[in-house]
Amino acid sequence: MKKLLSIISFLAVSVGTFAQGAHDFKINEVFVFGCPKCCKAVADSGYVSGDMFKGCQKKPSFYLDEYGEPASWIEIENVSYTTHNIRNCFIATDKAVLNKELSAPEREQLMSIIPAGDPRTQISGKQRITFFVGNRNRGTLHTTDAVQLKAGEENWIAIYDGNAVDLLDSITIPALKPGQTYARLSCGEWQVCEASEATPNGPNQEYYNDKIREFKEKDPHGVAMTLMCMAVVFSCLAVLFLFFQGFGLIIAKMVNKVAEPVVKPVVHAGERVVEAAKQGTTETKGIPMETYTAVIGLALHEYFGGTHDIESGILTINQSQHSSWADKSHELRQIPLHHIAE
Repeated sequence: MKKLLSIISFLAVSVGTFAQGAHDFKINEVFVFGCPKCCKAVADSGYVSGDMFKGCQKKPSFYLDEYGEPASWIEIENVSYTTHNIRNCFIATDKAVLNKELSAPEREQLMSIIPAGDPRTQISGKQRITFFVGNRNRGTLHTTDAVQLKAGEENWIAIYDGNAVDLLDSITIPALKPGQTYARLSCGEWQVCEASEATPNGPNQEYYNDKIREFKEKDPHGVAMTLMCMAVVFSCLAVLFLFFQGFGLIIAKMVNKVAEPVVKPVVHAGERVVEAAKQGTTETKGIPMETYTAVIGLALHEYFGGTHDIESGILTINQSQHSSWADKSHELRQIPLHHIAE
């Protein structure tokens, strides 16, 4: 029983871990092959051949498959820092798979499965894998005919988990011109970029925005950016200083307005006391209170210990009875007796 519970727990943890890893796969960049001459040749023949791309002027700018031929491709990234295997997941371009009434087998018929057994499907953290669209007979990195990307039109792309039910990621790419790709930036936004900026199996470039690119060209050393940042910082500090100064004045006025009825009578009473002490009361006849207080203190000091009797320096003690107090014998030590030995 314990072994059975251990096996069930292990399977549950393994399934949960795999499901969590599957959700780390995100569509990272998409390229729709749009060479009119080559696309027409493929459409007319129904298959892809290397001879179809002879003389194609756009071929050098494309990312080529294992056979040296251009094709549409979908790049998928493992956005986590842990290695995950994308095997048995599905790629779909038909929105019919969103129909919740379809069973898993019916949904699988509309998608292309990523087969197991190829070590290239083991994707390390922050790494990418690129799948070429169409013709599974060419290998693991090629999807089946169920996945199609149409040039010059909007295309919907999705990744499904191995159960063909859980949607891992999806994106609708706009109609792209021949040679353009649709790439996801690190901030999560998507940007149309030219073929020269495409980065299959690599991190997408961050300077697709024309305004950013123009700013970098005009300020290659970053001097203008530094001055702008410093101006923004000091402007914010100045605004904060003015705000807190004004806020402090408003609060001070509000406090004074509330405390004035209570504090004002006390202040006036204190002022009257101080004024009376300076000018003197009617009893002191205009003498300052400090002088009046000093005179009183000096008189008290003399009364309680500052005076004494006038003495002549002559002893006046009269002894009426005899006392041995003055006996000189008390002041001398007795002479010790000397005994002469016989």
